[in-house]
Amino acid sequence: MRSKIDFYKQFFEQLSRRGFEVKRSDSSDYLADIYYKKQLIAFYTKADTLEKNPFVAVKDKVLNLINDTARTTAVRTGICSERPYTDANEKLPNGSYKLAEYNGVVLACKFHHLFDYVFSTYRLAPENNQTVQRQFFYNKEAATQDFAIRSGLVDEKALFSETELMVLHSNLVKLTLLDNNLANDDMISVGQMIDKIEDIVPELKGRDYDFDFEGEFRQDMDEEIGG
Repeated sequence: MRSKIDFYKQFFEQLSRRGFEVKRSDSSDYLADIYYKKQLIAFYTKADTLEKNPFVAVKDKVLNLINDTARTTAVRTGICSERPYTDANEKLPNGSYKLAEYNGVVLACKFHHLFDYVFSTYRLAPENNQTVQRQFFYNKEAATQDFAIRSGLVDEKALFSETELMVLHSNLVKLTLLDNNLANDDMISVGQMIDKIEDIVPELKGRDYDFDFEGEFRQDMDEEIGG
């Protein structure tokens, strides 16, 4: 999970499949209003907690289903569930633990009741050492990459963006399907590149590439085996 948007999209979709109706909340205190059997039963807060509507009677098992769905969705979207710091790491005033610091940029991590471990990167203002330009991440790899780029440990120009990787992946897959003149060694290299991209962007694994098996093979196969 790279951002909360990834989580919210899948979480609200899962609630809809379970018979709930999710609407954007008109209140600035809440992210979403959750309805069940046409009744507003609960509010989902911006702090990722569920608040019951005190004016509507609802069974605990219904609210538990919402909470269980949230947790299951968070796990499915790839939260970091393994603690990335120890007691030896410096604990910061806001409860986060510092994982790394270089060139005025900090990589930190904090426990979250739903997402387990949430990462952040930020700069330290040179005049007063205050936190500025904080960015949050729900994926360890994305956080460490952002830290490396912001701190100058790696050159951003030497990296592909996720969008660029997805385009590259799509074209490599097409190459393996359509280029009959590709040498065996080249085919192996392309396959290794595809696997590497899929490790970086897991949602590409098993994607439907619109390969028309019926149109490509069925007629020839019918002729070869006698229809």
